Amino acid sequence: MISRLLEFFQLAVRQLSRRRVRVILTVAGIAIGVAALVGTVALGDGIRTQAVEAIRSQSDLTLLEALPGVEGNTVQLITGTRASVVGGMAGVQASTPLVRGTAATRGQTYVRVVGISSQGLEGVLLPLYLTGTTFAPGSQEVVLGAALGEKLQRYEGVRTGDPFVLIRRSYDAQGRPADEEITVVPVGILEERGDEYDQVLLMDLDRALSFGDDDGGFSGVLIRAEGPERVFLVAEGVRGLGLSPRGSFEQIEAVNRMMDMVVIFLGVFAGLSLAVGGLMIASTMITSVYERTREIGIAMAVGASERDVMEMILTECAVLGCIGGVCGDLLGVAFAAVLNTLGGPFLTSRFGDAFAGLLDTEIALVTWPLVTTGFILAVGLSLLAGLYPAWKASCLNPVEAIRSGR
Repeated sequence: MISRLLEFFQLAVRQLSRRRVRVILTVAGIAIGVAALVGTVALGDGIRTQAVEAIRSQSDLTLLEALPGVEGNTVQLITGTRASVVGGMAGVQASTPLVRGTAATRGQTYVRVVGISSQGLEGVLLPLYLTGTTFAPGSQEVVLGAALGEKLQRYEGVRTGDPFVLIRRSYDAQGRPADEEITVVPVGILEERGDEYDQVLLMDLDRALSFGDDDGGFSGVLIRAEGPERVFLVAEGVRGLGLSPRGSFEQIEAVNRMMDMVVIFLGVFAGLSLAVGGLMIASTMITSVYERTREIGIAMAVGASERDVMEMILTECAVLGCIGGVCGDLLGVAFAAVLNTLGGPFLTSRFGDAFAGLLDTEIALVTWPLVTTGFILAVGLSLLAGLYPAWKASCLNPVEAIRSGR
C-alpha cells in the first residue's frame, strides 16, 4: 500500500513539474485563501483573548450573584431554601443571601443599602479595608464602600465612628409617604474594588430585613466560585434553578458572542477566497485531463483500472492542496507577525494611550489547531475539487482516448 502511494506521489510530482506556471498560479489561489482564513481567525482570537484577559485583570471574576428569575409571568423569589440550594451547587466555594434597599441621609445623599451577614461579607465578598473593620452581627455598625465613604466624608463630614441617620421612605395603602429613621455607625471603609460595592453601604442582614428592605424573599445570593474556570459552570447551575446570574463573567460572554460574529463574518470572505482556490484546482485538473487524454488512454490500455486513474488524478490534487496549505499557513503566520509588530504602534498613534498595552501583546494569535485546520481544509477542498476531473478521466474510452491524439 505504501509503495503504491509512493508511486502515485512520484507520478503526480512528475506531472505537476511539467506545468510549473499553471501549478504556481493554482497553488497561489489556495494559499491566499488559507492565509486569509488563518489571518482573520488569528486576529479575532487575539482580540478575544486580550479582551478576556483585560476583564480578568480588572474584575473579580469569581464573584457572581444569583438574582430572582422570571419564568413566564411568574417571578422566582429567592427563599432561604433556594439560597441553600445555590450554596450547595458544584463549583461554589461560599455563598450568602443578601437584601438590597435605598435610603438617604439628612443631607440628602442617596445611599444604596446592602444587607449581608458579617460571615458572608468576610467569606464571600473578601473585603480589604482602607480603615476600620467589619460590623458586629445584629449591631448598628455598617461598612462603607470606598466611593460612598469618600462622598459622605466630603459632603457631610461623616468619618469612621461618627453616627449618622439613614432615612427610608415608604408609602402606605393610601399612597401617603412615611419616613423611617435609623441611626448607623460606620466602623470600616473598604478599599476601592472597581465594582458596585464601591457605592454601597453594608449592614447586618437581620437589621436590613427589619428595616423593611425585604419583599417576601432575599434580593439575591452572593456567590464565590472556586475559580475563574468554574464560574460558567456555576452560572449555568443558577440558570437551571430558574434564577438569573449576574457578574463579570457576563462581559466575557458578551465579548465571546461579539467576536464569534466578527470571526464568522470575516471567515465567510476568507472562505470565498478558499472556494476560488478550489475552483482553480478544478479548472487546472480538467485542463490537465483534456491535455493528457491520449496518455490516460494508453495507461488504461496497458492495464490501469478506473480506480487507478482516479487515484492518480486525486493524488495530484492532494499534492497541490498540501503545497497550497503549507504556503497558506506560512502566509497567514507572516500576516499575523506583521500585525503583532506594526499593529500596536499604529493603533496607539491613531487612538492614543488607550491602546498602548497592545505594544506588548499579540494582536493576532496563531495556534497550532488553527494552522492544522487551514492545512486540512486546503487538502480537503483540493480533493473535493478534483473529484469531477478524476471521474471524467476514469470514464474515458481507451481506444477513443488514444485516437484523440492529445
